[in-house]
Amino acid sequence: MAIFYSAATPGFFDDTIHADLPADAVAITAARHRELLAAQGEGASIVADDRGKPRADRPTVTIATRRAALIRAVKRQAARRIDAIAPIWRQLNDQRAPSREGEARFAAIDAIRAASNAIEAEITAAAGDALAAIDPAAHPLWPQD
Repeated sequence: MAIFYSAATPGFFDDTIHADLPADAVAITAARHRELLAAQGEGASIVADDRGKPRADRPTVTIATRRAALIRAVKRQAARRIDAIAPIWRQLNDQRAPSREGEARFAAIDAIRAASNAIEAEITAAAGDALAAIDPAAHPLWPQD
């Protein structure tokens, strides 16, 4: 099995699957193919160099882009934590039939929302070089489980 890249299509081809390879197809290793796909998953574009070989073209990351990515990560983390406490169906049931347990779940959810807001405010106020040190998943402001 060999993997090829075509700048004209642009795409990858496996010679065991594709009988007719494009005329500009160049062979690449399986390891290089994995590297390129990983880079693409992180936001890079796959483009051909002047010899037709594929390379990852990573966009320039601005401070605003980094901030936006961190805030999205905080929101995902908050949603994950809230869902672990009480999925939406549980929250709806707790609203319809209030109980002490439901009140405790809502208090825990409120604490997560407050932490999320505080972390987002920290990200918004942080200097560009300080953004790299912020880890949304392990931030100390998250309530302890």
